Amino acid sequence: MAQIRFRFVRVSWALSLKLALIIGLFSLVLTPQVLLAKGIPQRWEANAYRPPVGLGAPRRTTGAGTRNPGSACPVAGKPLTALLPTNNFGVTVAAYPTFAVYMPALSPRTPPLEVEFLLQDKNGNDIYKANYQTSKTSGIVTFSLPSQAGLMPLEVGQDYKWSFSISCRPNDRSADMSVEGLVRRVQLNPTLRSQLKQASPQKQVELYAEAEIWQDALATLVQLRRDYPNDSAIATNWQKLMRAAGLDDMGQESLVPSPTTSERQSTGSKL
Repeated sequence: MAQIRFRFVRVSWALSLKLALIIGLFSLVLTPQVLLAKGIPQRWEANAYRPPVGLGAPRRTTGAGTRNPGSACPVAGKPLTALLPTNNFGVTVAAYPTFAVYMPALSPRTPPLEVEFLLQDKNGNDIYKANYQTSKTSGIVTFSLPSQAGLMPLEVGQDYKWSFSISCRPNDRSADMSVEGLVRRVQLNPTLRSQLKQASPQKQVELYAEAEIWQDALATLVQLRRDYPNDSAIATNWQKLMRAAGLDDMGQESLVPSPTTSERQSTGSKL
């Protein structure tokens, strides 16, 4: 009798285990892929985006390599590059987002050149402009829209065009070396907002990346790199983010100190 009871218990346990495995596998198959995503994606696959007619198609890089001596902007190595996914479009939840570009090294004999950051609305009207001089050092430089310069916060659901230009010839703007990008501010959903409040900066990068909020994932990770320059995990996440956006050659680039005060800045109301 005891033997029969033992066999019954063993069979019941085996059936329960098999049933649990089947249910678990079934649940895994039915779980949406977005819920399974962890960390920075291997590829930044934002939804198809078509910019408004007035904004046009931006350029992420100048398309130029090393310039020959004597050209308008003699630079060494990689070209001026906007840090954006391949469609040149970034989403933000920030009222005053941060933008990033790779600044090429200038020839030692070249004097500091003027740099211009320009933000335009969907109709091509200038919203904000700032000018300052290059440091002549190659690396990644960031520029944040100021919240205390009379600039209105970006409107939710609106598209804006930004550009970053190096003035190679002060009296000839056609010789500028420039890159462009598009940005749209979106509303942060309550669930993600709650998760971000409870998350560490490292986890915030992953949450922004999973939600395809490029500008904020980039800005948060840039700040982490500045705060912890020797942290290997942060360096690895930076390389992952660059690779996901098709910017593999930016994975090893250092950060250049960002300009703290522009030499000249103006908002749309004054232009």
